[in-house]
Amino acid sequence: MWTLKQFNYLITIVETGGFIAASEKLFIAQSALSRQIKNLEEELGFEIFDRSEKKIKLTVAGEALYKSLKTNMDHLKSSIASAQSISRGEGRIIKIAHSSSIVLDQNKLEVFEQLCDTHNIDIEMNTLSSELQLEYLLNGSIDLGFIRPPIYHNLDEVNSISLYTAPLYVAAHIADPVLSEKENISIRELALLNFVSVPHNARGGLSYLAANLCQVNGFSPKRTRIYSRKRSQLELVANGFGICIVPEEFKVILPSNVRLIPIQDENKLSEVKLIWKKDEDLLIDCCAASIHAYYNAKPIN
Repeated sequence: MWTLKQFNYLITIVETGGFIAASEKLFIAQSALSRQIKNLEEELGFEIFDRSEKKIKLTVAGEALYKSLKTNMDHLKSSIASAQSISRGEGRIIKIAHSSSIVLDQNKLEVFEQLCDTHNIDIEMNTLSSELQLEYLLNGSIDLGFIRPPIYHNLDEVNSISLYTAPLYVAAHIADPVLSEKENISIRELALLNFVSVPHNARGGLSYLAANLCQVNGFSPKRTRIYSRKRSQLELVANGFGICIVPEEFKVILPSNVRLIPIQDENKLSEVKLIWKKDEDLLIDCCAASIHAYYNAKPIN
């Protein structure tokens, strides 16, 4: 049966460039190292190294195996280091993701800092689409996710709770010839204007929500030739390519020559949800409860 030691031998051989250098680094005889790799190849049923030339190299299958092993061994080492830190009383690393349309504003940074102090943890942030957050939660790659519904997948497999809702706005260039004098606007008035954002055909989120608002009002958004589903859509607006519909929290990242115009229509709100895995992890449950309590007590500004 193959062993982790054999996998480590394989990685070391590749990274040092050969059996001789690897045997010196591993303090093992070259013949013993060669025998271990030969045993591994027999166990796996394919050759890892191409020995037809003087300088050995990985076979195609060996290359695939090495890359996968390297990634998983790095994850294993990280997990062990994290567990060792916890055993020494040091903080656990909580991985939190948010969609690109959810801004790390003062409120979120404040509650994250409170979590670090209260639970003696560190927090690692990442940006992922709402759909990917769901996938990563289920495979254990992240611990908490901030998503902006709607998304194509249901949330039955995870815990989910609404944190806040906030109004949507039209983001427009301050010198836009049609909108520069507008103090508020209805969705119907946008029918002939160019949008710099369109919905993803396999994802929900902000672009889907904005497009749905337009369709409810009788038209599909007319997109520009250059468009984005990320925050970079604001840069396109700033350069005069068109308009987009964004949540209120975009105020903190607004370019100086872009302004937000309030939308008059009903159902102009966008919701943000917190999601986490149903695995009875007490610390994650406590963090989720703290985040929810924070937003209950302090509305978004």
